[in-house]
Amino acid sequence: MLDDAFKFYYTATKLKDMLRQGAVQWNVNKPRLESIAEHTYGCLILAIALHSELKLDINLEKTLEMLTIHELEEIKIGDVTPLDSVNKSDLKNEARSFVCEIVKGLKLKNSIVSLTDEFNNQTTKEARFAKAIDKLECVLEFKKYQDLGQVSVKNCTQEMLKNKKLKELVDLGYDLADIFFIFHMPAFCEFGIDENYWKNNLKNLKIN
Repeated sequence: MLDDAFKFYYTATKLKDMLRQGAVQWNVNKPRLESIAEHTYGCLILAIALHSELKLDINLEKTLEMLTIHELEEIKIGDVTPLDSVNKSDLKNEARSFVCEIVKGLKLKNSIVSLTDEFNNQTTKEARFAKAIDKLECVLEFKKYQDLGQVSVKNCTQEMLKNKKLKELVDLGYDLADIFFIFHMPAFCEFGIDENYWKNNLKNLKIN
């Protein structure tokens, strides 16, 4: 029914008003912080761009659908970051139940839930590529913030340094873009974006 479609639309687009918590945690200095919905748009553009150049043997349409709905659960559980002292796996059932609830009136409900499960379980190359895009888009956004002087590793607080991995990287003198790349690198190494590519190419990409 069309009514169910519009109800789903209004629920899903709450992501337009929810801020990316990484930018909040790191106290990014810009007039308007990125919303989760804007992150999703960035993921879609990045997936199209990288698929064009990597020529991957994947179903791009399926990947884009997965990326479009991959943050729906955050309407319920919030935008959990690597520095949050919560176990995201504990929220898994709650998040899945929420997605099932908001799509229950749609004819494509089974497809949407299946794509959500596929993304979260990382069972296919499309899911792994989508996850890589999700993490890399975050790295690129923080590289941009750093290049524009809107954030730096100096924004790190003592509370944040309770994360042992973060403290180790800060003590070693890495800048914030390096830290974000290293944190998320396991997700995109499979696609040739490793530490060497970061140091020799991506880190030197200039933001206009």
